Amino acid sequence: MFAFWNMVGPYQGGMWKIRVELPDAYPYKSPSIGFINKIYHPNVDEMSGSVCLDVINQTWSPMFDLVNVFEVFLPQLLLYPNPSDPLNGEAAALMMRDRSTYDLRVKGSPSIKFFCMPCRLIPRLMFG
Repeated sequence: MFAFWNMVGPYQGGMWKIRVELPDAYPYKSPSIGFINKIYHPNVDEMSGSVCLDVINQTWSPMFDLVNVFEVFLPQLLLYPNPSDPLNGEAAALMMRDRSTYDLRVKGSPSIKFFCMPCRLIPRLMFG
């Protein structure tokens, strides 16, 4: 499980199962990362859960590892969605047209659960 405790923004309190597939050439070739449970996000395909993130898909380096994916890349994806390069066109259009409605749609997702935890911006990794 991948969880954000008191992260700023509409994904605050979200918990997701993440699919990680390591290619034979890892770490020289990037892993395939996807959300297993639903997430409403411009850069995540709503049906497959695939992630559109330049650092994973295009600029991957063997200097990166899975710690970077979970502690930096995924939190950045959730904090700073990029509606100009969408996998989910509906989410991107809504985000650009009406940010408050977009935020409400995200918060209404079944993957968003609210917890009362100490304020932290770093995700906690849980395995289950």
